[in-house]
Amino acid sequence: MSATTTVLTDRVPLFESQPPAFIQEQDFAARQYRGRRDNQEDYYAFADAAEPEERSLERLLLVIGDGLGAHAGGSVASYIGVNAFVRAYHEQDGPHSWKLKHAVETANETLGIITSRMPSVAPPMGTTMVGVLITPKTMEWISVGDSPLFLFREGELIRLNADHSLSPLIDARADRGEITREEAENHPDRHTLQAALLGMPLAMIDTPAEPWPLKKGDIIISASDGIFTLTHKALEELLSFGKHTTADKIADAIIFAIRRINNDRQDNTTVGVVKIG
Repeated sequence: MSATTTVLTDRVPLFESQPPAFIQEQDFAARQYRGRRDNQEDYYAFADAAEPEERSLERLLLVIGDGLGAHAGGSVASYIGVNAFVRAYHEQDGPHSWKLKHAVETANETLGIITSRMPSVAPPMGTTMVGVLITPKTMEWISVGDSPLFLFREGELIRLNADHSLSPLIDARADRGEITREEAENHPDRHTLQAALLGMPLAMIDTPAEPWPLKKGDIIISASDGIFTLTHKALEELLSFGKHTTADKIADAIIFAIRRINNDRQDNTTVGVVKIG
């Protein structure tokens, strides 16, 4: 299920004359591509997570869900999960890391409740989830599944969050020489998930111990796994060329690059971009 960029502004900023910390499209933007799938099963939302004493968009929340296509209602699961996450985050007080954990657990529980009320839906609805809380100086996240979170800094692209698919285990077998690198890259189970939001207890959750420090010029990319049509090097080079442009142009360029490859098995792709000015 697709979504237009959503910014929740249900509070009155304390300093109404001050511009927002992040400006939509200039500093943050998202784009989607259905690929070769029949339906768009990704869903995303941006939300204003600023505290009452902060100016508008001093804290920006980006949440992306990639509905499981092999499960019933993938598009519904991502829609429900993302909206439950955003709502739960805003309903709680306390440390931001706790609010993120509460939000992902609430999203998971919500999917479980809805599935229990729909006995005809089997297997249960499911989605991956990555929620990122960004300020001009720090970033925190929580993720379940294989949807990646990248940081591009000074020409280098690194993945920040853990991959909860079988890819790391298969790559480890290649590192030990049990299979070749080519066999690892083409392994049929490579994209099988070890964890997702399915309404069951969450065995794997990735979140940093401390907020991640950010620098001026950093580019944050949160995406669904359709972005992996681009190699790490190709995405790194694309970001190197786009570091002086706006977030919307970067998101457009990533989607355009994926479309140009024209992969006959292209998955849904959602790309969220945040620039630190």
